[in-house]
Amino acid sequence: MIRILVVLILLALIVPALTHEDHTWDVATRQWFKSQKSPKTGQLCCDQNDGAEAEEDIRNGQYWARWPQHPTWILVPNDVVIRDPNRNGAPVVWWWWENGVMQIRCYAPGGGV
Repeated sequence: MIRILVVLILLALIVPALTHEDHTWDVATRQWFKSQKSPKTGQLCCDQNDGAEAEEDIRNGQYWARWPQHPTWILVPNDVVIRDPNRNGAPVVWWWWENGVMQIRCYAPGGGV
C-alpha cells in the first residue's frame, strides 16, 4: 500500500513536467490558443498543450520552422499560416504524424503578422 502511495505521489510530481505547457498562461492567451483554426480546413488547431513553440526563419517570403520534436527546418505551407496576431508572442506550430510523415496543422508566426 505504501509503495502504491509513493508511486502516485511521484507521478503527480513528474507528469506535469512532461506536458507541453511550461508557461503560466493568462486567460486571454489560453483562449487565444483554444480559438485558433486552420486557415486550410477551418478546424480547430487544438490548444496550447498541442502546440509547440518553434524557431522561425523567413526564406523568399515563406516561413520555415523547427521545434524540439522536429529539429530540422521544415517549410510551412502557406495555407496553414494563421494571419491573426499571435497572443503567445513566440512562433507556435501545431503538428501531427500521418503515414510516418510529420504534417503541420497550423502555424502562428512569432509576434503576430
